[in-house]
Amino acid sequence: MVAPASVRPWGWPLAAVLSAGFIGLLAFHGERPAPGLARFAPAGLLADWPIEQVTSVEVSAGPKHRLFRRNPGDGWRLEVADAATAANLARRIDMGLKLLHNSAPQRTDLASEQLSEFGLAPPRLTVTARMTGGASITIEFGRTNPLGLERYARVVGRGEILLMPAFVADAWEPVAEVP
Repeated sequence: MVAPASVRPWGWPLAAVLSAGFIGLLAFHGERPAPGLARFAPAGLLADWPIEQVTSVEVSAGPKHRLFRRNPGDGWRLEVADAATAANLARRIDMGLKLLHNSAPQRTDLASEQLSEFGLAPPRLTVTARMTGGASITIEFGRTNPLGLERYARVVGRGEILLMPAFVADAWEPVAEVP
């Protein structure tokens, strides 16, 4: 019984020093990834387009159809009643273009045989962007996926169905709804 009492006074400090040394060894010896985060690179459907060179945007949702043109150096030309609505609409168009530029599709491997199953025949929302030089792209958005986080989409002229983040299409819906 006497032996365990004599070990305690020097056992706990020794264990603490060994534990601290082990943690220090792991902290300074282990291999770390490169410092910082990975650099952001746009991966959206308009990733190859400079957003400021988009000259017009056409948005359709059901029977509603709107065409917006950009004046060089002046912003979007909008035919709405008041300046507050025009400023809000211009911000929404810029945000929608930015999301199409930056937000990558979640999936691109869906078969396109049954467009109506994805809500793409007819599409619920269509966005056409035109750039200086005449290049254009038309993106059709369908219904949301069962979780409600993504929307089915397709680029006209391409065969695959995309699964895009829902916020990309959600940014365009108020633009189509403006009277």
